[in-house]
Amino acid sequence: MKTILYTKDFDEQINEDVNIILSPHFYWVKKIEIPIKSIYTAKKIAKNLFDLDEKEYIFDAYKINKNYFAFAIKKNLEIQIPKKYIKGIYLAQIELFDFDCINTKKYSIQKVDGILFCFPKKEQNCNNIDDVIKNVKLKKRISLNSLSFDKTVLITLLLLFFSINIFYLIENIQLKKSIKNLEKQKENLIKTYNLPPTTFQLDSIYNELIDKYAKQKTIKKDLEFISNTPVKKFKKLLFDGKNYLILVETNKNLNNYFSKRFKILNYSLNPYKAKLTHE
Repeated sequence: MKTILYTKDFDEQINEDVNIILSPHFYWVKKIEIPIKSIYTAKKIAKNLFDLDEKEYIFDAYKINKNYFAFAIKKNLEIQIPKKYIKGIYLAQIELFDFDCINTKKYSIQKVDGILFCFPKKEQNCNNIDDVIKNVKLKKRISLNSLSFDKTVLITLLLLFFSINIFYLIENIQLKKSIKNLEKQKENLIKTYNLPPTTFQLDSIYNELIDKYAKQKTIKKDLEFISNTPVKKFKKLLFDGKNYLILVETNKNLNNYFSKRFKILNYSLNPYKAKLTHE
């Protein structure tokens, strides 16, 4: 299958299946300078390195040799090639990284501090793109149809949500059994000792269990509401029996969302931290 370098001035007629290598015209790239030890961390911080709209861009990160690079690519990328012929999309930064200088028809792609840039003027003693592309072994295909989010965090939240549901389902079943048992005990005690049906102690225990059950139902609904927060990057979630303390890794102000269910006692931004209550 043919592989082509796609630049902003690409004007060839394509009527066969091709793999496309996007030139640096079509994406943003930054070398991650802070010390990190895994691609997971690199992907997690990628979008924070760009001042770009999350709705319009896909953010990702890759390790090239010993360095990590963050990328930002437009979701609605307009490529003047019929989609039915595009079998794969790749980035020049990854696929052509081994070359310091490549000449195309109108441009020179040069590596500066580990990042490939397009320059309008061709340079002497550069490799020719036609010679280079014939021998390129493609490494990392990208998808412009996928959203950039932390899948590990999402899976963790879903597992947490289901675990909480199962836990409270079991608790509710046990509480209902306890209430029925207490009702039977109450009836037996009333019959055995000929007690009035409004015995204070038995009613107190019964009402306490009912109150506990109602509180747990409220906590379950609180956790369901919190798990649906628009930004799913929780760093901390604590509950002291009365108030919730939430820390979310985002620069957004989430007050409008949380105020739908809670009273916000205090909050701070960058990252978002809030103390929530029902009282």
